[in-house]
Amino acid sequence: MAEAPRRTTRARPDVRTRPPMPARGGRRKILLISSSHRRPDGSVARVGRYWTSGLTLVHLEALTPPDFTCELVDDFMDEPPLDTDADLVGITAMGLQIGRAYRLADAYRSRGLPVVMGGEWVSLNPEQALEHCDAIVKGEAEYAWPELLADVQRGGFRKRVYQGEKLHDLRGLPVVDLDHLPLWRPELMRERVYREYYFQFPLYVTRGCPFRCDYCCITQFHDGTYRKRPIAEVLRDLEAIRAKGSRNVLFMDDNPVADRRYAKELFRSMIPKSMRWCSQCTIQIAEDEELLDLAAKSGCFLLSIGFETIKQSNLDGINKPWAQAREYARLIRLLRRRGIQVVALIMIGLDDDHPADFDRTLEFLIRQKVPLAKFHLPIPYPGTPFYDRMEKEGRILTRDWDRYHYGSAVIRPKRMTPEMAEQKFWATYRDFFSMRSILRRFFPPSPRNLKIQMHYLTANLIFRKMQQAGKHPYLY
Repeated sequence: MAEAPRRTTRARPDVRTRPPMPARGGRRKILLISSSHRRPDGSVARVGRYWTSGLTLVHLEALTPPDFTCELVDDFMDEPPLDTDADLVGITAMGLQIGRAYRLADAYRSRGLPVVMGGEWVSLNPEQALEHCDAIVKGEAEYAWPELLADVQRGGFRKRVYQGEKLHDLRGLPVVDLDHLPLWRPELMRERVYREYYFQFPLYVTRGCPFRCDYCCITQFHDGTYRKRPIAEVLRDLEAIRAKGSRNVLFMDDNPVADRRYAKELFRSMIPKSMRWCSQCTIQIAEDEELLDLAAKSGCFLLSIGFETIKQSNLDGINKPWAQAREYARLIRLLRRRGIQVVALIMIGLDDDHPADFDRTLEFLIRQKVPLAKFHLPIPYPGTPFYDRMEKEGRILTRDWDRYHYGSAVIRPKRMTPEMAEQKFWATYRDFFSMRSILRRFFPPSPRNLKIQMHYLTANLIFRKMQQAGKHPYLY
């Protein structure tokens, strides 16, 4: 039976406190938090080091007037201090993190602190979010955040929803302070593995995506737009990363190649920089071999690609008909020939999937020698067409947001039970990281970027060990 909607309780989270940073020069202080999430055992996901750092907190800091000082906390690394001298708390969260974010917001409000929230989930579900905070930034922050802070300076929020009247054209964005990235560990740059293979500096090149896949929140969040930064400003930021002793970059874009002419010009400009970069991307990058060659020459070594499913009927059912499943094998081979590693993002358990399709998908990934895969059971992101359809069909099983993670059946599948979907999900992960699968996927290796391949072979062995210990490789 489906659960009724419920409001998250305002319970104090388990905390590991640390001394708050003192305010400087009498300026008002903002505590900015990027939320983590709960593991299946109820603990908060934490890491000692992480492979990249988000840009949201340092970007908000760069947008903040000098009358304020900011303390940045990434919840993946440190427990946010509940006993703080901050005048304002800002919390951002994505998908799975929202339950934890709401609990943090409730905890700060119970201490009398004003709380503002933002991000995709909050923007698409403002009424829900406002049950846990005093105000929200809806959509992008470039104009809304300074307006909100101007009201704070005048004595308080004038309204509960702050939203810019226009979208920024991405020209002249303020330069972020890379030293303030919460997960950046400069002392580890002495370690070759950290410097060469592990930490990747985050960088935005574009925003938005021109496609309208039913399950994706990006189109709604960016008002259906697709915008590009000036290439000269991107190159300036790459130089700043090189000055930190690194040449590893993660483009935080959703679809950096949607404008192929722009992408080709960018990649040509990057070739002399000798950077190494990775990104989320669509499979369309492999449909244009000139574009793919330029990506490889500019330093692309890994792409996370949303294949979603190997069945065209499923792609059509989630409004992704532009992706052609019959072309996937050929396009993956083109990527491998250029030494570009692939992380396949796969939704298993879509409406035209039977239990046997989990096995067919696994065998496809093994045959194509895909180094890494992230499997998802379908997750209806509130505010998307997919969520609306699942709600209309009465198929949403829970609104416990902590369960909205990769391996939880939160909707009723059409061709199997929820229990069967979860069972097949975990079996698929187990078999993907089996020794037989690892050997088939990595041997014989591609002649290009052999060192990178061995790095991801090591990652597979680590994930295999985690999976054998009953831990999801991507839930920590």
